Order: sequence, then structure tokens, then C-alpha cells
Amino acid sequence: MANVVDVDAIRKAGQKLAAADGPMAYLRNAQRALEGVKLSAMSMTLLGLSAVSAHNDAVDGHLDNLRTGVEHLERAAANLEQSALNWEKSDQPWVVK
Repeated sequence: MANVVDVDAIRKAGQKLAAADGPMAYLRNAQRALEGVKLSAMSMTLLGLSAVSAHNDAVDGHLDNLRTGVEHLERAAANLEQSALNWEKSDQPWVVK
């Protein structure tokens, strides 16, 4: 049959998102690295305070984007697992369990 739904393939796709070498781990590692580059207020002279503030604002923006990316991948992994569970309950002939 040409059109089939492979429940194990759906489940494995979700697991790959959370794997140790997967995209969630990559984003978390980037987040940890980026958290270490924030500057203290006294990193520069008084003339450099605006540069420090701009730098830290940019870092915060990137950190927010990384957090959002991790949340979206976590939600995608959960949705794939739920989809696999739903297809597992199906009695359709094209579902490979």
C-alpha cells in the first residue's frame, strides 16, 4: 500500500528532537554559552555604559529567542508523541504499528 502511517517513525522523530545531539540540546548549549557573555555595568568606563547596556539588551533578545525555540521544539516533540499515540489506537489498514 502506497500511503501508510508508521507509528514508530512518528515516535522516533519526536525522540530525535530531544536527543543528546538533537536540536533542543544544540539550542540549550547555545543558551548556556550566551548567558556567559553578559557584561557587568562596570565592564567599561562611564562612557561605555550605553554600549554595555546595548550589548546586554542584544544578548537578552537572543536568549529569549533561544528559550522560545526550545519551547517550540519541546511542544513539537510532545505533539509528535501524542500523534503516535493517536495513530496507535487507529484501526485503519494503512497504519503500521
